[in-house]
Amino acid sequence: MHLFSRNSLLITVFLLLTIVAVNVNGQTSSFRIVGYVPNWIDVSSFAQNFNFKQVTHINYAFQNPNSTGDLVESNSGLTILIEKAHQNNVKVLISLGGAGSADVPVRTYYQDLISTSAKRAGFIHKIVIYLNKFKIDGLDVDEEGPAINSNYGYFIKQLADSLRPQGKLLTAAVGWGAENIPNSCLPLFDWVNLMAYDLTGSWDLNNAGQHSPYLYAQQMIKEWKIRGVKKENLCLGLPFYGYGFYKMPGSYTYSNIITRFPEAWQKDQVGDTIYYNGMSTIWKKTKLALAETSGVMIWELSNDVKSDKSLLKVISSTVDSVKTSTSNNLQKSKGISIYPNPAGNELFIDHLNSWKTSSIEVLNILGELKKTFQTENGKGKTSRIDISSLANGTYICRLNSPEGNFSGLFIKE
Repeated sequence: MHLFSRNSLLITVFLLLTIVAVNVNGQTSSFRIVGYVPNWIDVSSFAQNFNFKQVTHINYAFQNPNSTGDLVESNSGLTILIEKAHQNNVKVLISLGGAGSADVPVRTYYQDLISTSAKRAGFIHKIVIYLNKFKIDGLDVDEEGPAINSNYGYFIKQLADSLRPQGKLLTAAVGWGAENIPNSCLPLFDWVNLMAYDLTGSWDLNNAGQHSPYLYAQQMIKEWKIRGVKKENLCLGLPFYGYGFYKMPGSYTYSNIITRFPEAWQKDQVGDTIYYNGMSTIWKKTKLALAETSGVMIWELSNDVKSDKSLLKVISSTVDSVKTSTSNNLQKSKGISIYPNPAGNELFIDHLNSWKTSSIEVLNILGELKKTFQTENGKGKTSRIDISSLANGTYICRLNSPEGNFSGLFIKE
């Protein structure tokens, strides 16, 4: 089964290239890949093994206060996570709240701590101390359900007034209970993460179905734009998990689904019955985000697999290919040319100016590595690679160099 036709892909890439600004490093200055990392996993091990080059921001989840406003949830692995992230120019935010913020007693603590201007100031002071102590780049507010009350807007205003002068980011995750967030405070966020999932779930076994359909993503983007959030301040949420119904009730990580059903990456539904987003849907939603928002948000990164079926690899490869695929100006500035395009059995890559290419990789549009070629580590070289064994289709050609990486799309006919 073909996921898309050649013509539709070329049209999509052309349209997306007209709206994505590319800087001299082949990356957009605005498109974000935000990934949550929960504090109940082995964060230290995660940080040691994670490829931070695939994201722009990490949200460490969650922190919640006690009755006096001290943030008392686990910080396990946070220091090493921040260290590794900052080494890769990835910013780290602390996520405040989560679904647990709706439960008693945490909900009661929140409602009291933001009930007056003086109490809000005291609570925010402790948040700022916490952020500075761990050298955290910002705060993600993920209060949900009944935790969002009439004082939420005042709390966000005072937060923004405190965090802005220190250069800290302020974002929000919105989903359950978001109708109670006043529109007046939305411009105070650097961006808003749309939790475009959990439309249904294992808590409602009589309502079996896809919890994160493509149409729901489209609907949420439209609704939040109507509420006044601009494209450059929206991130589309993508789930790395699913829900089971009937004989298989419960929640399932993507990695668990792939382990149980090895071909699940090609689908959105397996077993009796588990609904989730497979590679094709994640690819399609990433394209939607590139066209309609300024980023994607992922819940959550540890649910992924490290194989060629990785959902994060689909996202990063799609973003990378769209940002750099046919940018002639970028190719000329780097002295790089990939030709012919479309190609037959051979592909030529000129790396003429400053680049010393050490290897060339060919991946399919889902980020699956198909071929690797070693090249002469010299300037002004033209590499000729044999692609005769590749099936017809669209591919990413990635040049790896000490100076950086460059990716471009080509078509094999």
